[in-house]
Amino acid sequence: AKFPFTTKTDLRDNYPFDMFAVPQDRIARIHASSGTTGKPTVVGYTLADIDTWAGLVARSIRAAGARRGDKVHVSYGYGLF
Repeated sequence: AKFPFTTKTDLRDNYPFDMFAVPQDRIARIHASSGTTGKPTVVGYTLADIDTWAGLVARSIRAAGARRGDKVHVSYGYGLF
């Protein structure tokens, strides 16, 4: 059996907010693509999602060798992170 994945087509077909897994009042942040190849792709994040993401990024930066007081330059696009 195949594991079900959410695809870009799923997100676009349910644009803008019909694929959220929680009620809209629990969405704290929305990220969207620019829509250059079609409808923008919209993703909603709860406060728990943002907290999890922040912890993962902090752990990744630490694993790369950064420590408190270091400066880190983030140089990637911020579309749908």
